Amino acid sequence: MEEVKAYCMKCRAERTVKDAQIITTKNGRTAAQGTCPVCGTKMFKFLPKPKAAATPAPSTPAPAAPSESAPGTPPAA
Repeated sequence: MEEVKAYCMKCRAERTVKDAQIITTKNGRTAAQGTCPVCGTKMFKFLPKPKAAATPAPSTPAPAAPSESAPGTPPAA
């Protein structure tokens, strides 16, 4: 696994996360969690989405189907 750097709130410095584990949060975001190698405080960092898994842009919606009423008749109320 590659090294993950995160900001340690206790040391107030960016450090390499020790024993980093890649997790998925409840809302589906990918993150890394582990401990600071200097002070032992828990560290957490959200990771960027992989480019391969990015969803494509939505296409334009299809036009609405015409109503089934006969031409020239008023719409039902």
